[in-house]
Formats: sequence, structure tokens, C-alpha cells
Amino acid sequence: MSDQKSARDTRESDEDAQRGFRFLQLGFARLTALEQQIESLEVREGSSLDGDREATRYNPIPDQLVGLLVAATDHLRAVQVTVEDSGGKILAMALFTLVRSAIEMSGTGLWILAPKSRDERVLRSLALTWDNRRQVRSVKTALGQDPAQDAGFNRMQARVEQLIDQRPGIGGTRISKVESVTGRLGSISDLVPHLVEPPLILWQMASGIAHGNTSMMQGVLEQKQLSPFVGGSASFELTTSVVTLAMFYDAALTLVARLLELHETRNTSR
Repeated sequence: MSDQKSARDTRESDEDAQRGFRFLQLGFARLTALEQQIESLEVREGSSLDGDREATRYNPIPDQLVGLLVAATDHLRAVQVTVEDSGGKILAMALFTLVRSAIEMSGTGLWILAPKSRDERVLRSLALTWDNRRQVRSVKTALGQDPAQDAGFNRMQARVEQLIDQRPGIGGTRISKVESVTGRLGSISDLVPHLVEPPLILWQMASGIAHGNTSMMQGVLEQKQLSPFVGGSASFELTTSVVTLAMFYDAALTLVARLLELHETRNTSR
């Protein structure tokens, strides 16, 4: 395509951009309501969630979930701050990094709570606790510390094994890894059947943009051709459709809301 008059331009119309901004603003208000729910979370005595807490006394499941929810909503709030404080500027790629993190965190929370079996919930929670601390040990090792001298990791592992061995159904199980993010997100799609796309697909698309995957960028972002094709190559400007960003943002909010719903279910059942 060498004719500049027919150059590729997939940017959204001004009307669509305005529609996207209105949708984002609704999302920002929805986020505030979700944050208020998170602040009021408590564990009801005798509930299933209370039993989960008792079974994971080292980094209990309810505390783990609140940490994930707070981190997810903090990233989503950063999107609002970036957009509103800049006077409505939509960065082409950086905002997808924030949304991606929110999808990952809320999806991980759903992955922990999803199993009907407490033993499975306990194993998932403790595996994540173990892997989080293992990553700290990896950093210390890279900085020159002997991993055998990481007393904090050793204490954590001993406590995790003790909690596992207290449960007859899983006693003797030893954790050596945690389910990958792709595995976690791939397993929860049934919990959010009406999402615009499955959680894993949304995360992969946002991750591609966050990691500089040019093929994913070209598939998701807007393109405006700046120069004619020469030798099969041309220059393009990549921007983000406000409607597309709002769609990803709404999906992340839906995952947060679904995690709160499942938290309430586990907090009322026995």
C-alpha cells in the first residue's frame, strides 16, 4: 500500500472515544464501591472461610485474599489517577500493565477460593505462600547470600509442612512449586462466564502489550500509518482506543467483584 491516501488508520472516532470515557468514569465509580466492600470485609465465626483461616494459620486465606484485592484495586485506581490527572490522556501501553496486574491478582484470589474441597484450597494457598517466599530467597541468592542460611525461608517451609500434616487428607504432601498464572487464570473461566473474553485471554493480551510484544500490540491497539510501505515495511503510530481500555478495565472490575461474591459465599456457608 504505497498510496498515502489509503494508508491504514484504525483509530476510533471522537464519538467512540467519548463513549469510552463515559464508560471509564462509570468504572471509576464502581471501583470506589468495591473498595468500600473490601474495607468492610470480616470473617464470620463458624463459616467455611473461618475454617479456611484456621487451617492456614500462617498467612491465613482471608488475609491473603484481602492482600490480593487491595493490590488489584490499587492498580485500577492508578489508571483513574493517570487518566484524570493528565486531563484525559490515554497512554498507549502503560495502562494495560496496571489492568493486567489487577486481572492476575483477582484471578489468583478466585483460584484459591474456587475448589469445593478445603484441602485443595489449603494447598493452593500454602503453595502461593511458599512460592512468594521462595522468590525472596532467589533474590537474596542472586545478591550473594547462601540459600541454606535463609532462616526465614526455612521457618516458613517448616510451618507450611506442619499445617499440611495436620490435615489427614493431604498429610505428607510437600510443596515444590505453585500453579502458573496461566494455569490459575485458565481454571477460573467458569466463574465468570459472561466476561467479554476469558480471564486468561485478557491477561495474555494485556501482557503482550506490557511486555512489548509488537504482534500483540498491532492486534489490540489502534494503528495510524505514517509512511508508505517500502520493502514491506512502513512506520505506524500506535495508540489505545478508549473503548478498548474501558473494556479491559470493566473486565478487571468484574473479576474483583466476583472474588468478593465468592468470599461472601464462603463466609456464609459452613
